[in-house]
Amino acid sequence: MESYKSYLDRQEISPRVHEALLHLERAKPSRSWRTRGALAACAALILGIGVWRLTPPPVSSGGQAPSVSASASEDSPPPGGTSYLGDWESGFVVNGPAERGKLMFPMIPAIDYRDITGQPDAAASRIYAPGSFTVDLTKEDIQTIFWGPEGKPQADQSKTEQGDLPWMLFWEGYFLHGYAWYDGQGGLMELTLYGEQGRASFTLELRLGALPFTCCIDLNRGDQLSQFNGVSVAGWSQVYDRDGDGQTDYICGSEFMAENNIGVRFVNQNSAMQAEYVPGGDMELGGAQTFNSLFVRQALTGGLYLDHLSTAEQVPAWREEEFSSLEQARQEEEFAPYLPTAEPEGYRAYAGNKEFYGRLSYQEGRKNTLFVWWSQGYDDVEVGVYRDGYYRYHLADPARPETYDLRLYSIPWCDSVPEEYWETVNSPAFRAEDMSLDIVEARGREKDTGGLRFDFDVLHPDGTVVSYRCDGLTAGQVWELVEETLAR
Repeated sequence: MESYKSYLDRQEISPRVHEALLHLERAKPSRSWRTRGALAACAALILGIGVWRLTPPPVSSGGQAPSVSASASEDSPPPGGTSYLGDWESGFVVNGPAERGKLMFPMIPAIDYRDITGQPDAAASRIYAPGSFTVDLTKEDIQTIFWGPEGKPQADQSKTEQGDLPWMLFWEGYFLHGYAWYDGQGGLMELTLYGEQGRASFTLELRLGALPFTCCIDLNRGDQLSQFNGVSVAGWSQVYDRDGDGQTDYICGSEFMAENNIGVRFVNQNSAMQAEYVPGGDMELGGAQTFNSLFVRQALTGGLYLDHLSTAEQVPAWREEEFSSLEQARQEEEFAPYLPTAEPEGYRAYAGNKEFYGRLSYQEGRKNTLFVWWSQGYDDVEVGVYRDGYYRYHLADPARPETYDLRLYSIPWCDSVPEEYWETVNSPAFRAEDMSLDIVEARGREKDTGGLRFDFDVLHPDGTVVSYRCDGLTAGQVWELVEETLAR
C-alpha cells in the first residue's frame, strides 16, 4: 500500500493538460460563497400540488455580492481578462416583488424527476474552438433573457408585480452571476448563469439551436420524458452528499428545447422551500423538485430570449500557432530570450521515440503564452513562457528552505508538508535574481521510472514567468536551461 501511495503522490500532468483542466475547473460554480442575512419564519402555503413550506430568502443588502474571505498571500494577481465564472461585480442579489402577499401562486408542472442516484457517470471534456472567450453577464443582460427587449411588464396590478426578475422563478435572495461564451468569430456558443443562496444553488445553461454541451454524460439515465405546454422535458434527481460536507444534498435537473430554438439545462441543488411534490414524498426532495419545476414553467410560458447576446460586440484579437522545432519557436521574438537555445542535453541525440511539440496561444487581454516540449520514453521536458501577467504563481522565499525544498519532506506530502507551505512546496516561483543551482537541486525528486524530476517557476523583472518541468536531466543540466535566460 505504501508503494501505491508513493506512486500516486509522484504523479503529475503536463502544463498543457493542466491549462486545459483549468478551463474546466473555472467552468464550475464556486462552493465557497457565503450566505447573507438570516432566515425568517416559515409560512405554510396550500398550492396546486401538495403542501409547501416556503422559507423566505436571506435579506438582500442593496444587490451587492456576498462577502468572500481573503487571506494574505504572496500569490500573483489573478490573470487579466474575464473570469470563467463571471465577475462578482457584475452579479446581483435578486430583489422580489414589493407586495408578494397579493400574488397569485402558480400551478406547478408535474415533471417526472427520475431518481438516478448511484448510477455511474462518464466524464467528457469540453473542447472550445481557438479564440473562444467569455463576457460577463450584466443585470440587464439577465433581465432581457426572461423579459425580452420590451423589458419588465408594467405593474398596473399588484398581481403582476415582478421585482428584479419574474417572481414565479422564486429566485428572490439568490446571488446571480454568469457569462456568455463566444467562439473566435464572436458567435454565442453557450450561456451559463449561476445562483447561490446558502446551501441552495443552481446552474442554468442555454444554447442556441441545440441542448447545451454535455459535461458529464450519464450512460444509464434513460430519461422518461414529461410533457408541459406541448414540450418534452427530461427530468432527473439525485440524493447524496454531493459536496462532502456531511449533509445530504437534493439535486434536480431538467433539459428541454424552449421557444426561439433555445436549448435549456437547469440543475439545482437543495432549495429554500420544502414541498410535497408527490403524495407522501420527501419534503426536502420535493422542495428541490418544485423549485426546478417552477423554472420549467416560467421558461415555457414566459419564454426565453437570447438575441441580444447572440453576437459579441467586440472580439478580442487572437492567434494560435504550432511549431515543429525549437528553431521555429524561437522565431517568436518576444519569447525567444526565455527559451532554450538548444535542445536539452540527452534529448538532442535521442533517435528513438523522441517527440517535440511547441504552441503559442495569444488572446488580447487574456493570455499570451508559448510552450515547448520534448518527450522520450518516460521522460518529458517542458518550458512554458507566460507573458503580460497572465499566470498565477506562488513566490517562495529563498532564505526559507521549508517553503520549497523537497528534500525536507517525505512522501506522502499531505502528511509531511505544513498546510501553510503547500502551494510553494508543490509549485514554487522564484525571482530571477534569486535563482541558483542550489535552488534547482532543492526541487529535484526521484521518479518511479528512474532519474529525477524538477519543477519550479521563474519570475523575470518584466513580469514574464517561465515554468520548468524537467525529467531525465541532472540539476546541472536544468540549471543550464535557466541560467542562459538570466543574463538578458
